[in-house]
Amino acid sequence: MLVKVHMRIFLLTLLLCGSSLISLEAQTPDGVMDRSFDQELYDEQIRLTELMYWAQYGDSTFDRNDANYLFIRGLVRSLRIDGAFDFPFDSLRFISKLYTPDRKYRIFTWQVKQEMGTMRHFGCILTNEKPARVIPLLDRSDEFLGRDDTTFNHKSWYGAAYFQVVPEIKKVKGVTYYTLIGYDQHEPFSRRKMIELLWFDKQGVAHFGAPLFQTPKGTKHRYYIEYAADVTAQLRYEASIQRIVFDNLVPRHAENTGYGYDDVPDGSFNAFVWKKSKWMYQDNVDVRMPEQTPKVKADPNKKSGLQKP
Repeated sequence: MLVKVHMRIFLLTLLLCGSSLISLEAQTPDGVMDRSFDQELYDEQIRLTELMYWAQYGDSTFDRNDANYLFIRGLVRSLRIDGAFDFPFDSLRFISKLYTPDRKYRIFTWQVKQEMGTMRHFGCILTNEKPARVIPLLDRSDEFLGRDDTTFNHKSWYGAAYFQVVPEIKKVKGVTYYTLIGYDQHEPFSRRKMIELLWFDKQGVAHFGAPLFQTPKGTKHRYYIEYAADVTAQLRYEASIQRIVFDNLVPRHAENTGYGYDDVPDGSFNAFVWKKSKWMYQDNVDVRMPEQTPKVKADPNKKSGLQKP
């Protein structure tokens, strides 16, 4: 109980006094103050960095969620400051900060550990307009576990921490789709990676998922792989071959077929390739570099410093 009281006192003190701290982020490598952004953004970043640390490493679920609640309030406040869309937030760890290829949107996502080793995801989308809009993402994946046949909106988000955006925009029947690749620590025994489609309707409402994945099990709205927690599985977009490549997974034990917690990579790869206005599944692909690398569009997230899980 005493630890929780101290935790709250620390967080409140941080919020009240953080603006008096010296911002190392506000200086260039030569020690010259960078005036290209509002000083308020640097001050907010200091507070956010501390809060996110406690949201990840707090002693209890209560402490982590308490810090995360204050982090969300601070992040929303920061994103409403002029210049926030281009501000790097480069001292913020444990949070993904991605731009869509056309730089119309910026997507922030992260996860916080809950009881029994499960994860809850949090996020928001910042629009590049004046005035900017902050669209909250509300994780309801526990209610829609495994649903790959449904489109959700931002109020019923199938949560993930997105670590990559496919640099090519896909347009189908006048709708612009952004392809996101994300990670879900999921639970103690298994992990997930997924391919998700983000799009906006005419009213500017964010939606996730669309029937644009042609798989061996039919048309899906999103695609995910689940694998054992003690192994690493790949799922990422490879610009050199212009495909979304992922490990082929097999169960360690035949009796566990269909249960992702026992699946491991077998050394082969599958892929999705964009054809006929859909992501088409390809089995057992060669992922070696082609002799001539095709030209690809510049990725606005290349310099983000994000590490792919």
